[in-house]
Amino acid sequence: MTKQTVDFDKNAPMAGSEYDEIAPLALPGYEAMHQMTLACLRAKLFDEANLLVVGAGTGMELVRFGKGNSKWQILGVDPSENMLAVAKNKIEQYGLSEQVKLFQGYTNDLPDTPIYDAATSILVMHFIPDDGGKLAFLQSIAQRMKSSSTFILVDVFGEKGTDDFQEMISLVKKLWEETGITEAKKAEILETMEKGVNPISETRVLQLLKQAGFGKVIRFYTGLWVGGWMCVKN
Repeated sequence: MTKQTVDFDKNAPMAGSEYDEIAPLALPGYEAMHQMTLACLRAKLFDEANLLVVGAGTGMELVRFGKGNSKWQILGVDPSENMLAVAKNKIEQYGLSEQVKLFQGYTNDLPDTPIYDAATSILVMHFIPDDGGKLAFLQSIAQRMKSSSTFILVDVFGEKGTDDFQEMISLVKKLWEETGITEAKKAEILETMEKGVNPISETRVLQLLKQAGFGKVIRFYTGLWVGGWMCVKN
């Protein structure tokens, strides 16, 4: 997992304990994107499978996936000690400690053996600059996946500085008015977007997935500036 421009231990846009409260408000369709991701995994995986969750964060998807199928063995990878502490508490709370394991670090710190039947990256890659880092990130995941396995990527997407992206920001701001995010928190999120988030166009997303060794890509989710793609490791 390539290093991110936002360090969620040292300069996090929000505390780990606050993330679970703010993220569903700030990101359009937060609940739906996770539901759809689980549906995609259920459609593609056998009852017994090894699942890699890259950028496990506070563990929302770890718990959801673990509860979604009790026979899946899940490894959550994240560099943030603070975020994983929150995830660990959730895993223990839901009695998933035997099924869900945690690894503090990056994907390229894991063994190279391709043992995973599926992998997910939800709201992670947009923190990585497109200077070779995004491609290396995707390649590090692909390297650890079995042939024909399923990969799901969910990210903020679009090209900064374009009229379309500015229009999308305007729509997101209106959504935030409906969800009750404070003006101060709106400003913080937008500052993080400007300084620490590196979205790319869908065309570029598809190009990078192909270069990393993925094919049969479909977009299964769109929530304003958030997109979700499902593909297959070649």
